[in-house]
Amino acid sequence: MKETNYHHGDLRNTLIENGIELINAEGIGGFSLRKVAARCGVSHAAPYSHFKDVQELLAAMADHVTSRFTESLQRSIDGDYVPQKAMNRLGTAYIAFFQQHPAYFPFLFFHSGIRIQVDGEVEGEPPYPPFAVFRETGMRLFRSQGLPEQMDDKMLLAFWSLVHGVASLLSSSGIRYSGDWQEVWQTILQSGGNVHENDRT
Repeated sequence: MKETNYHHGDLRNTLIENGIELINAEGIGGFSLRKVAARCGVSHAAPYSHFKDVQELLAAMADHVTSRFTESLQRSIDGDYVPQKAMNRLGTAYIAFFQQHPAYFPFLFFHSGIRIQVDGEVEGEPPYPPFAVFRETGMRLFRSQGLPEQMDDKMLLAFWSLVHGVASLLSSSGIRYSGDWQEVWQTILQSGGNVHENDRT
């Protein structure tokens, strides 16, 4: 049994973090409250003081990562930044978040069940909060540059592909790189990865 130290009263977050690691390692078919409890070094009954069933734990895991991701992105653009600089800072924060929490990337994009509608919104379904921050920042940049609205989705996807690609690489367990991933991102920006060719920082 894996021994996990946690502060009294923090079992809920410990279950969430270990749940993320477990589902990444074994997939949904190998996921259960009993296995998560074993990873935490607590009794099989302990998780039920926080979650009524495995679905509630899964939902809490998704909410946990989503709220932290949204907060990180929003914090990166808080302040009086010109649109291009805000977009670049958002990309830096996106990568930094998954550098700090590499297990979150495979969980979020392969196991959490999130849906992101790039071109518009799904009726009756609120936009995914981190992407809403990303999209709003992109729209502000595109309008400041006078780009036609019909280009919005393609431009947003182009920028997202760059930053998400770096995050995907650094989060992949089979990929080793001894350099600084943020320097990779800065190289992309310097070589034309800005949404507009003119650097308005």
